[in-house]
Amino acid sequence: MTSYMLAQLQLKYGPESLRKYNETMKKVRSFFEGEGVVLLHGAVTRVGPLYEVWNLWRIEDQGHIARAFGNAGSYPHLSSVNGELAEVVESETVRFLESLPFSE
Repeated sequence: MTSYMLAQLQLKYGPESLRKYNETMKKVRSFFEGEGVVLLHGAVTRVGPLYEVWNLWRIEDQGHIARAFGNAGSYPHLSSVNGELAEVVESETVRFLESLPFSE
C-alpha cells in the first residue's frame, strides 16, 4: 500500500508571496527528493481561498519524513529555508494518507 503526505499551506496574500514560495520550494523539493520523498504534484487554489497551496508527496511510511529531517544537516542549502518560508506562510496542515486498495 502506498503512503502519501499532503501539505496544505495558506500563504500570505499577494503574488510576491507565491513567487517567493515557489523559489523556496525548489530547495525543499531538492532536499526531500534526495531522501526518497517524491513530489507528485503541487497546486495553487484559483477558486476558493487565494494563495492556498497543496503539495502531494509519495513517502515510504509515516516515519519517512522524520528520517529525512534527521539527515537535514547534510544539506547546507537548507539553512535559510525556515526563515524564507516564515516570511510567506501563514499556516500549514499536513496529512499522512494511505492509498485505498481500489486505487492501486
